[in-house]
Amino acid sequence: MSSHQVIIIDDEPLAIDVIAHHLKRFHGYDVLGTFTDAVEAFNYLKDSRYQVDLVFTDIAMPEISGMELVKSCKDKAKFIMTTSYSEYAVESFDLEVVDYLLKPVSFDRFSKAITRFEKGLTSNTESAEQPSFFVKDGEEFIKILVKEIDYIQGLKDYAKIVTGNKYCLALKTLKSIEAFLIPHQFMRIHKSYIVPLNKIDQYNGRSVLINDQEIPVGGSYREELKAYLKDRRV
Repeated sequence: MSSHQVIIIDDEPLAIDVIAHHLKRFHGYDVLGTFTDAVEAFNYLKDSRYQVDLVFTDIAMPEISGMELVKSCKDKAKFIMTTSYSEYAVESFDLEVVDYLLKPVSFDRFSKAITRFEKGLTSNTESAEQPSFFVKDGEEFIKILVKEIDYIQGLKDYAKIVTGNKYCLALKTLKSIEAFLIPHQFMRIHKSYIVPLNKIDQYNGRSVLINDQEIPVGGSYREELKAYLKDRRV
């Protein structure tokens, strides 16, 4: 099996040492280089002579932040973010990164990130990467696949994201989530609910049924929903 080519970026050498030490416990990973200068790392990633599969990068760095690095180079490699500040990940709905690790990075948490990276290589290879985002759960960031969402309920400053028989609470407003999800065929049907249109099983004028869950439809949203369903009537 060919090895995965890795680089590590952090302006703190000790943080690089922690990641490199953890990575040594996994077979099939070669560290091509480590960088304390994000600009130097950016130029390395953009150089077509080098093939990189996985990048561990800090977020808060001078000149080029980890966020900027991902946006510029996400077509070059997969990224695992490392940071001391949890709010960075919460704000980053649209970055298709493998995982977020909070410093200090424990080996157990690091191992989960590697598992996610390897699963991503073997799943969904026949189509484009599935849209997703992360929500914070304790000290971890949980990846939510858009296709698995049944509905989202707004609860003041939180959003309850329901996927099958599970749910998680994201410290996000419904409005901010709605802006991300609308391109993926989601619709606000109530001041407190967003639903995936392709999962609606039934609509009776007052509510929709999704996986046996009845969700109310607000009066000001009924005409838009009715028009959508009418266009798809046979």
